[in-house]
Order: sequence, then C-alpha cells, then structure tokens
Amino acid sequence: MARQGRRTEPLETLQGVVESYSEIEELLSNGEMRGRRWVFDRAQSGGHTGTNPTDHDILDLHGVMFGEFLEWAGTTRRDDRGPGGRIAVSWPEVRIQLRNLSLDLAAWIGDPATMDTADVANVIADAHHRFQWIHPFKDTNGRTGRVLDHYILWVTFGLHSVSLETSPSIEYFPTESHEDEYYEGLLEADLDRPERIRAFYLERLLALFDDT
Repeated sequence: MARQGRRTEPLETLQGVVESYSEIEELLSNGEMRGRRWVFDRAQSGGHTGTNPTDHDILDLHGVMFGEFLEWAGTTRRDDRGPGGRIAVSWPEVRIQLRNLSLDLAAWIGDPATMDTADVANVIADAHHRFQWIHPFKDTNGRTGRVLDHYILWVTFGLHSVSLETSPSIEYFPTESHEDEYYEGLLEADLDRPERIRAFYLERLLALFDDT
C-alpha cells in the first residue's frame, strides 16, 4: 500500500493537547466542512466565479478551516518537511511556489468553455499534486488540498449548485483500492508521470457527475 500513514501523534491546539484519534479526527473534519462552506459561499457570490485561487486565498482558506484550534493556521510552514519525509520545496520558497501554482492554473485552463470532463480532471489532478508537492503547511495538507479541489471545481469552473449540500462533492476513497491508487498516483507524478493521478481524478469526476 502506498499510503503514507495517517498521523496519530497528539495535536497541540489552542485549547491544549488533544491525544485521542477520534477527537483529532472530529476537529479536522469540522475544519474541512468550514472550508467547504467558505468555498461554496465564494462560489455562490458570483464575484469570484472563473477566478483561480491565489496564494492569499489558500492561506485565508486554511485560516478559516483550522484557525479555531491551531495557532499556526493560515501561515506557511517554517521548517523543511514534505510528504513521506521527501522535501521538494524548502520553507522560504513555499509562498513563491503557491503563487506559481496560481499562475500555472491560469495557463492550464485557458478557455473553460472549451474543456470537457477529462480536461477538468487533468487540471484538478495537476493542481492537487502540485499543492501536495509544495506541502505548504506544517500539517493538514491533505484535507486542505481536497477543499482546494472543490475551490477549483466550484469557483474556477463554476460547477456548483444552489446549495452546499447539492453541489458536486468528490468522493475520494469509496474503497481501499482508490486510496492506494491516489497515493501511488501522487508518487508517480513526483517522477513527472502524471497519468495515474489524472486517471484517478477522471474516474472520480465521472462517478460524481453520473450521480448528479
């Protein structure tokens, strides 16, 4: 299995150290839902439709998600770390790389009106991989990356509904094999082989739109 292991170390929060996995999971899950609500509200407002997330947007999103209990929420990491212990981006370069991600997104998208589901999947997959490669935060990068996926889906591409509950929401890991495929895809994308993670996102988007 390629999964890099869910961290179960105690979580230092503004309210004290939380050691229970279930309590940590509840805090993080609630943070992810706050992030989705923030993204949906931005999509629904219309003023941001068609725009790409900037580095400021990503930091604001992270602050909304985790600012209630993490002192460092909304700020980039201040040390060298990366997924699976691999350090691709040194900490002083994180903000620059986030800006580059926003610029590259604009180049990848071009004219959204000409894009089909496979094109959208490729953009989200490439952006998700780049975000995880940058690994901008001390922790919570996986959850933040998943909410960022929905920013691109709902805000950049405008593919949202009239409510958060009815807007298309990607089901990442319906089975254990999907989880393996995701992590293997990220590893291969690190080696400039993005086909597997793109195929993962295409399959997930096709399943999503088949159900909507």
